[in-house]
Amino acid sequence: MFNWDDLKYFLAMADEGSLSAAARKLTVSQPTLSRRLTALEEDIGSELFSRTRTGLEMTALGEQLVQHARHMQDDVHSVERLITGHDSSLKGSVIISCTETLGTEWLVKHTRPFHDQYPGITVEIKVANATSDLMRREADIALRMFRPVQNDLVAKKAASLNYGYYASKEYLERMGRPKSLSDLKNHNFILPHDEILAHTNKDSHGAFRPPAIDASFRSNNLVTLESAVREGFGVGAYSCIRAHGDNNLERLFDDYTVYSSELWLVSHAELRRSARIRAMYDYLGNLLASHKAAFAGTA
Repeated sequence: MFNWDDLKYFLAMADEGSLSAAARKLTVSQPTLSRRLTALEEDIGSELFSRTRTGLEMTALGEQLVQHARHMQDDVHSVERLITGHDSSLKGSVIISCTETLGTEWLVKHTRPFHDQYPGITVEIKVANATSDLMRREADIALRMFRPVQNDLVAKKAASLNYGYYASKEYLERMGRPKSLSDLKNHNFILPHDEILAHTNKDSHGAFRPPAIDASFRSNNLVTLESAVREGFGVGAYSCIRAHGDNNLERLFDDYTVYSSELWLVSHAELRRSARIRAMYDYLGNLLASHKAAFAGTA
């Protein structure tokens, strides 16, 4: 027999392809993960991975085991959802998955009243640009930039997440105000890296197509790009919801929308029967509805 918990570590290594990547995913040390793999292989009596210079390669037995382990993991998650779905207690944790744009500041600020109302519930915000798998319990609720397709997920469109061109007041006083988009060639311009453009345009409903001009500042991180706008590097795209109420920023070009994406509030149907998760789901639904204009940049 073997330790059932070791299958979780085995699957992470199978998915990530290396001990270091799997350790980061599971937030454990690499030596701990290596020991768990060794223990599992000793219990089974055969190697599951070949260690190579580039990472881990599954053996024939590993390839066979991984499919069975995934089915077992899915069954465990189904049991967890069933148990959680009949939890009437307003205690425990609720994991909300969202991108950096919402999770680093805005959601923290606006879930504080929820914590005051339900002090027994731990608010856990999982900031990740990768999509959390709600079916595998990686999160309880997600704020997504696309509509989910799985039948077991409950989702509603909550807002339109719009971006406009903004600049700091200090920059405009120093460099002048551009009157039109064509004037940007005479200004310092803040530009995302191509990987961000490809990612945002994949899920957007108004693709981000910046002008073909040289940039004064670039980054592969949306929050960093917004920081550059605030610090006066130049003109750049900024999420309307994060700019809302910031007296240091001014929106340009008659509220021109640079980029737009739908924002969906998503949870698993079974989890919505959990009192604490339902409380958070309803709270977020009302919160997003009350900020629709700010998300769209029309407030």
